[in-house]
Amino acid sequence: MIRGLRSVALGVTHLGNAAAFFEKVWNLSPVATDAHAAWLRGTGPYHHILALHEAPSTCILRIVFDVGSRDDIDRLHAVVVAAKTGKVEAPGPVAAPGGGYGFGCHDPEGRCLAFVTGSADHSDLGAVPDRVRKISHANLNAGAIEDTFLFFTRTLGFRKTDQSRFQFLRCGNPDHHTIVLAPMTDATLNHIAFEMPDLDSVMRGAGRMRENGYPIEWGVGRHGPGNNVFAYFAGPEEVPLEYTAEVLQVDDSYVPRRPDDWRYPPGRSDLWGVTNPRSARLDRIQELFRFDPDGYRVTE
Repeated sequence: MIRGLRSVALGVTHLGNAAAFFEKVWNLSPVATDAHAAWLRGTGPYHHILALHEAPSTCILRIVFDVGSRDDIDRLHAVVVAAKTGKVEAPGPVAAPGGGYGFGCHDPEGRCLAFVTGSADHSDLGAVPDRVRKISHANLNAGAIEDTFLFFTRTLGFRKTDQSRFQFLRCGNPDHHTIVLAPMTDATLNHIAFEMPDLDSVMRGAGRMRENGYPIEWGVGRHGPGNNVFAYFAGPEEVPLEYTAEVLQVDDSYVPRRPDDWRYPPGRSDLWGVTNPRSARLDRIQELFRFDPDGYRVTE
């Protein structure tokens, strides 16, 4: 039923600065604005992949998933209600630009998720050098990782592709992972990964970030699980961001591997072994961003 990760909504304290960064430096395209919010798209079909909302403090509002049909939304809603994990909206028209039909809910640790179908998506598809295609994945910190893992797999239908220290989960597309669960002390945002069309675009994007005062916090390197290239940054208001590309494509024949399969030699943190260690700043910011408890609402 769930076909992919459609968008992420963030609360920011300086909307104008954040919107300018994501358009002019991160290379997204604006599709809608109002006095208190901005919506930006990639080069893929989704109406928008990032929503920015003016807020008293920086936070993550919700993660929005793409669902195949209204019938799928209704079936998914029934399953989520039965799971009794927290607040759940009734399905209805989506209020945000792009519209559609869907609902929002809380997961077992209070994260705000939403599920949408029938949005006014774009037809001008195709990879464009140096421009983001879509959100590749969201990495979520979990205090009760087993509860969250069971919700995503048993209730939402995700499947585990790999396990290192993290759990890698895929949904109804060939990408190796759409959600990553990281064991932490609380349910916060670890990072949001934006997919570029190729390695060169990641490299040039990293250069563009450095030229605009955003140093590389980790990378450029290549991950083990997923085999994707990566570069991590602290964006505006220290939002943890990743450029990625070349994500491993899998099908149901893929056999998940275990933590022992992903052990690196001492001093190495990726497959290539050429990147510098993660910065202390990245470690710090990857535990900060909480979900707004009211951010699950998408039909109001």
